[in-house]
Amino acid sequence: MLIFRGQDGVDTSDAALKERIGLHVNWIKKLGDQHIDSQRLEDSGTHLISHDHVITDGPFIEAKEIILGYTIIAAKNMDEAVFLTKTCPLLNYFEIMVRPVVS
Repeated sequence: MLIFRGQDGVDTSDAALKERIGLHVNWIKKLGDQHIDSQRLEDSGTHLISHDHVITDGPFIEAKEIILGYTIIAAKNMDEAVFLTKTCPLLNYFEIMVRPVVS
């Protein structure tokens, strides 16, 4: 699973968003059958630390708080997942965390 996380200074305009979505869709097409799923997350949400402690109620303002979405890819191992992630054009705009999914 690739988890896309915001960075400071990234253009958040509608035009920039539309351009990045286009780049991502083209990358997904290149992945072919290795692409399993992708979803963009809503800007709002709530961050719970414990049963009694809600520390952030969205929309999330700071870039470091934003988890933009995820993509699930099929890879043989972590090395292949990292290799494929390095070809993702969104890496020019966001941090991408690569995490194996327990099967």
